[in-house]
Amino acid sequence: MPRSKSYDENTVLERAMNVFWSNGYEATSVRLLEKQMGINQFSIYSSFSSKKKLFIKSISKYREHVRQNVYQTLLQEGAGMKELEQYLLKAVQKKREPGTSRGCLVVNTAAEIGGSDDEIAAEVNGYFNFIREMLRKVLKTAVEKGEISPDTDIEKQSAFFLGVMQGLSVASKTMDPVQLNDFISVAVKQIK
Repeated sequence: MPRSKSYDENTVLERAMNVFWSNGYEATSVRLLEKQMGINQFSIYSSFSSKKKLFIKSISKYREHVRQNVYQTLLQEGAGMKELEQYLLKAVQKKREPGTSRGCLVVNTAAEIGGSDDEIAAEVNGYFNFIREMLRKVLKTAVEKGEISPDTDIEKQSAFFLGVMQGLSVASKTMDPVQLNDFISVAVKQIK
């Protein structure tokens, strides 16, 4: 008869996500995961089968986290260029606050692992596709509202703004606020 779990898998997965987010994949040991998740190695492997599978599930959990806590403004009906610009400015301001310099888990993962692991790269690309789709919708709405030209190449611009968001995630760790605001200003002006 299988043993029942004495922990909530969603809770321990969120804890794992935060450990990977703070430390990266390679620097996160199973011992650190045990300590931070509050479960033993047997339970980690029983529930997630490997550190890599746990990491992939953590990236998926992160997508859920940002959907609920970070991108609500951009995911709402009617979000256009005004909301995108406000989001970018607010995100940069928030990342400059003490204790918020972790950046984006997925951007950090892309920098750390790149394409060296197909399974992790697929999850990273799934996250980026989610962001790109959100941006497509925002830009289509911006066209409908007359905020940007109807001739705007939505595909290219959504890829561009995905790159802007990735760049800001990294740049906000060290660049000063004036430079970051200039970066956003130039990015927004090029589409108007």
